[in-house]
Amino acid sequence: MRRFRFQQGCFAAAGAAALLYALTLSRSVGAGDSGELILAARGLGIAHPPGYALWLLLARLAAAVPAGALALRVNAVSAFATAVATGLFWLVSRRAGLRPPAAAVATVLFATAPVLWASAVEAEVYGLAIAGFLALALLAARARAARGTGRDEALFFFAAGLATVLHQTLLFPALAFAAWVLARRGAGAPRTARAIGWAVLGFSLTLVIPVRWSAGPSFAWTDVNGLSGLADFLLRRTYGGLAQNPFRLDRAFDEATGMSGIAIASLGWLGAALAATGLFARRARRAAGALALAAASIPAALIALIAFTPDAEHLAQVTPFLAPLVAAGALFAGAGAQSVAGFAARLRARRDAPLGGALRSAELRRALASAALVGAALALVPGRYAAADRSRFTLAERYGRDLLAEAPRGATLVLDGDNETFLAAYASRVEGRRPDVTLRHRRGWIFGDPCGLRSKPRAEWTSAAHQDEMERIRRGTETLCYAVPPADLIRAGVSFRQRGLVYAAAPAGSAVPGWDPPAGWPRSSDLLEGHPERYDYVTRKMAVSYSDAAARRLWARGQVAEALPWFLDAARVGYDFPGARLNAATALAAAGEPDRALGELLAACRLAPYDPEPPARLAVFLASAGRHKDAALWFERAFRAEPLAAIAADAARAWSLAGEPARAEEWGRRAASFGAAGGQG
Repeated sequence: MRRFRFQQGCFAAAGAAALLYALTLSRSVGAGDSGELILAARGLGIAHPPGYALWLLLARLAAAVPAGALALRVNAVSAFATAVATGLFWLVSRRAGLRPPAAAVATVLFATAPVLWASAVEAEVYGLAIAGFLALALLAARARAARGTGRDEALFFFAAGLATVLHQTLLFPALAFAAWVLARRGAGAPRTARAIGWAVLGFSLTLVIPVRWSAGPSFAWTDVNGLSGLADFLLRRTYGGLAQNPFRLDRAFDEATGMSGIAIASLGWLGAALAATGLFARRARRAAGALALAAASIPAALIALIAFTPDAEHLAQVTPFLAPLVAAGALFAGAGAQSVAGFAARLRARRDAPLGGALRSAELRRALASAALVGAALALVPGRYAAADRSRFTLAERYGRDLLAEAPRGATLVLDGDNETFLAAYASRVEGRRPDVTLRHRRGWIFGDPCGLRSKPRAEWTSAAHQDEMERIRRGTETLCYAVPPADLIRAGVSFRQRGLVYAAAPAGSAVPGWDPPAGWPRSSDLLEGHPERYDYVTRKMAVSYSDAAARRLWARGQVAEALPWFLDAARVGYDFPGARLNAATALAAAGEPDRALGELLAACRLAPYDPEPPARLAVFLASAGRHKDAALWFERAFRAEPLAAIAADAARAWSLAGEPARAEEWGRRAASFGAAGGQG
C-alpha cells in the first residue's frame, strides 16, 4: 500500500509538471545548443561531445512523429524528460523521509526552479540528465539498503555507466554514489570488477555514435571513426580542452560564490529559507547527505578541472549543470518545511486566544502549517510560469532567417558561434531558405572541409582558415560574409561592408558602400516580450545583435546622436554584457554625458573583474578628465587582471602625470622587464 501511494504521488507530480511544461513549451527553435540538437535529431546525426546518444535516440523518435513542426516535436522530448525528473524527485523526497505535504513543497520548488524549467521548454539535454541523476540517487539508495541484492547493485552500476552518456558532468556524482554503495560491504576485487563490468555495459550505448557516423549522417559535428575516433571525440580533441584558466584561489572562490548564488536564486526566497532550516535537521542530513554530496561534486569538478572565468557569460554556460545542486537544495527545503510543521505541532495554543481551543490538536496545527507552506510554494508558480513561458518565442528562428536574408546571392556565410551557426543552418536546412547561400564553419567541418582542417592539429585551424579566406577574398570570385568580422582578418587589412546582421568581406582598400537600418529595423528590447531579465544570456546576446548592428552603422557614419539610443538599448538588454556597457560608455562620452559614461564604465568593471579591458578603458577616461592618480590605480587593476607591458607603461605614465615619480619609476621597470624577459607586450 505504501509503495502504491508513492507511485501515485510520482505520477501526479510528473503529470502536473508535464502540463506546465507543455503550456510553456517553445514551438520553434531556441538559442544556444537548441538548433544543433534539432539538426542532429532530424537525421540521427552527431552532436558535440559527448554526443548524448540516448537523448538523440529519443529525439529521433520524436522527430519521426508525423505531426507538428520538427522543433516542437524535439522540444517535447525535453518537456517529457523533465516531467519524468519531477516524478523521480517526488520518489526521492518520500524515500528521504518527507511526509506528503513537505514532499509537495520540495517538488513544487524543484519542478518550477528556473534552472529546471528553462531546460524543459526547448531542445536541451539537461532534463534527461537531471532525470538520470535522480534515478542514480534512487538506485544507489536501494543498492546500499540492508535488503539490497546483487541485482540492485548491477542495476545501479549499469545506470551509473549510462548516466555518463546522458551528460559528462554526471561522471562525478556517479563516482560519488558508487563509492557510497561499495563502502557498505567493502569493495573487494570481485565485487569491484562486477561493478566496472556493469558500468561499461551501460556506457556502451555511446557506441551508437561511431556506428551512426559510419552511415554518413547529414549532420555530424566531427569524425568519429571507430573506437579510436570515439576516444578522440569523448576526450574533446577536436572540440577544445576543458581547462580555461590556470587555477587561482580567488577565482575558485568567485566561481563557488557565483554557482551558489545561482542555486539559491533558483530556489527563491522561500526555498532558500526552508533549505537553511532543513540543514539543521539531523534526520534530513542523514537521509539527503549522499545526494547533496554527489550533487556538490559537479561544481567542485567545474572549479578544479575547468577553472572558468566567473563572469556573467561563463556562469550562464554552467547554470544548467547545477540542476542536481538545485535538487539537493529543494530536498533540504522540504526537510525545512517538515521541521516548521513539526515545530507548529509542538506549540501550545493559549486557551484565551481566538481559535485557541480549536488549535489545541497538534495534528491540526501541523496540518495548517503544512497547508500554509504548500500554498506559499504554489504562490511562486505564476511568476515563474511567466518568466519561463516560451510558447510565443520566435526570436531564434527570426535571427537565423535574418542572417541569411542580407547575404548577397551566391555568397558563402562563414559562421563561428553556436547561435549564428546552428540557427542559420536551421533556416537553411530545415526551412529551406536561401539554398544559394553556402554555409561554412570556421572552426570545424560541420558543413564541409574546404580548408583541409581534418588533416591539421586543432591549434592550426584558425591560421588555416585565415589563409584560405584571405586567398578567396583576394581572388574576389565569391563573397564571404560573417556574423562578426574576425579579428585576424581585420588586422590583415580586410574591409567589411555591413548588410544588416552580416558583414561582407572586401580586399584592403576597397570602397565600402553604406547600409542604412530600414524603418522597421527592430530594437533589441522590442524583440523580447516582457523584461530582459526573463531571458538567458545567450538569448539576450542574440537580441542585442539588432540594436548593436544599427548603432555601429550610425556610429561609423559619424551620427553620434542617432547611434546613442541604439547603444543604450543594447546595453539595457545586455545589462550584464561588458562589451555592451563599454560601447554605451563610449557613445555617452562622445555625446557629452561624462557622468553617465562613468557609470557605464564602472558597471563594465564590475561585470568583468578578470578582464583588463574595462579597467583600462576606465583609466583612459579618467586620464582624459585630468584624474591621473585615479587613472593610474585603474591601470594597476587592469595589470592585475592580465599583466601586459603596455598596461604597465600606461600606469607609469599616469603616475608620472599624477606627480608620483617613485611609483612611475616602479611601473616603468615593470614595463621594461617584459622586453628583457621576452614576455608579452
